[in-house]
Amino acid sequence: MCGIVGCVGLSTSEEPALLSLTHRGPDSKGKQSFDVAGKVLWLGHTRLAIQDLSPAGHQPMHSRNGRWWITFNGEIYNHLDLRRELSGPFAGHSDTETLVELIAERGVRETLPLLNGMFAFAALDTQEGKLYLARDPFGIKPLYYTQKKRSFAFASEVRALRALGVVGGPDERSLRLFLTLRYAPAPSTLWQGVNRLAPGHLLCLNVGKETHSLARYVRPVQTRFSGTMDQAAEEYGQLLQQAVRRQLLSDVPVGVLLSGGIDSALVAAMAREEGKELPSFSVGFGPGHPECELEEAAETARVLNLPFVPVEVTPEQLREALADIVQTVEEPLGTTSIMPMWYLVQRARQQVTVVLTGQGTDEPWGGYRRYQVEMVRRLMPWVGFWKAMRTVGQRFASLPEVMERGLRTLSCPGLPERVLEACALFSRREREWLIGYGDDGGAKDILATWLDWLSDTDCEPVEKMMRMDTRMNLADDLLLYGDKLSMAVALEARVPMLDVELVKFVESLPLAFRLALRRTKIVHKRMAEKYLPAAIVHRKKKGFQVPFGDWSRGIWKDWIAARLLDPGQQHLLWIRRGALETMWRQHLAGRPGRERQIFALLMLALWWEQQ
Repeated sequence: MCGIVGCVGLSTSEEPALLSLTHRGPDSKGKQSFDVAGKVLWLGHTRLAIQDLSPAGHQPMHSRNGRWWITFNGEIYNHLDLRRELSGPFAGHSDTETLVELIAERGVRETLPLLNGMFAFAALDTQEGKLYLARDPFGIKPLYYTQKKRSFAFASEVRALRALGVVGGPDERSLRLFLTLRYAPAPSTLWQGVNRLAPGHLLCLNVGKETHSLARYVRPVQTRFSGTMDQAAEEYGQLLQQAVRRQLLSDVPVGVLLSGGIDSALVAAMAREEGKELPSFSVGFGPGHPECELEEAAETARVLNLPFVPVEVTPEQLREALADIVQTVEEPLGTTSIMPMWYLVQRARQQVTVVLTGQGTDEPWGGYRRYQVEMVRRLMPWVGFWKAMRTVGQRFASLPEVMERGLRTLSCPGLPERVLEACALFSRREREWLIGYGDDGGAKDILATWLDWLSDTDCEPVEKMMRMDTRMNLADDLLLYGDKLSMAVALEARVPMLDVELVKFVESLPLAFRLALRRTKIVHKRMAEKYLPAAIVHRKKKGFQVPFGDWSRGIWKDWIAARLLDPGQQHLLWIRRGALETMWRQHLAGRPGRERQIFALLMLALWWEQQ
């Protein structure tokens, strides 16, 4: 796991950009300059050594024939299988060397479908004068880029682009996108001129012609599993075991981030099947907080006979860390679990360099409440009825936010509109109230690109929603902060649940094997019962929640009010103070649903302070 950076046609020094990524790769750094079509192009790399700790893994790395150079961030879990298909000799046993030689033999486009891993890389073809940028199928690793008239730059993090002097100010359209979804999905970011490469995409820059093409290289799953549910559970168990086995490959210590739920417990159990009793790390808030999962996680560790390290954090610690968290993640995200994760990864890094996580299960398996809403509509597709119910519901000011949002979703005839309402942070009316514009900032257009990708499949609407969430919400919200926070302390976080072959299998399953009314993760849980007690498998989901509502109305109240409402705050140049003040009063009065909105606005305000 590393940091990558590079540019074409910029006269600024590359050293500040490399230094800005030292946290991602503290073990070594390297750079290489080229003359391509009369332009200066350079590639940079900061290394966190995971496989092959020797100098043979140093980057940027060139192919044996000298034609290709690569700067690579991530892990290719099937690289040893791929290496067997290549001729030697090899200088070491790193996956980077396997990747660059595979590209040299087959080309970038032919190589990408063969890779099973998490990655973002830049590969330079010195013969053709072309630079390729690629991001893994689920966007586990981030990759940003900018293109101006005479220059191009890319990096793992925006701070490196800022060091190159190519980052603009806040982008107003993306602000509307953030207020719609609580994050900005690729290719958007909240900075003018800065793009994030979308999951499963390849960008090719023709350096001499100063043109680039962008294409999606992943294809949607078209096949359908035809066996029984028991057969599906058996095959799924074998595939997950293989995924965990592959992701245990490391030359440095490995641990597991353990919550109180089934997913991380199952990963830990699979690792134990491989003879690895991994140290487990969990975070919580102590007694008196129903959101705390430390007790459940400790029980899971006891059942699996794993060393257990609890991390208990106080609201004071979390408040004090918020500004640093926002600075580390670089983008405002409206997800409260970002706070405890900050302390969890720091503690884990004291003992290990790699952790396995249970992230990436809820989307392909249908674990969120919004999929249940879509299942209700599947059974009762009566738009007129739901519109009437919503009208009635609007008369009740205290209607639970999840119910109000569900009624908005059910009353939408089209899938893109339902997806937006199901995920909406603020409604159209609220966005107009806050900033004067009610449009979604392009969210529906981004959804349309993924819907078009799925147009030739036989997926039901709820399956399309799940597949889009896997490549949007998961990639550019949950996985994004997971990467930034873990890499801030040079900790590699792996997600076996997003093994490419595993997800292909899951997405091939009939909907009834994954999701039904009031039932989720059906085959996933059936298989898990072979490895875990039923009490753990069917334990009520807490979802890594944080008691932000209580804290923000209590011990954090004055501090949040100052961040949101004090005159002179930068975000007040864009967001109407009167609307913010009204929302804040509603939140203090207990208005349902305002917790998530206030947290997102707080993160946005803190982000703006740092621009």
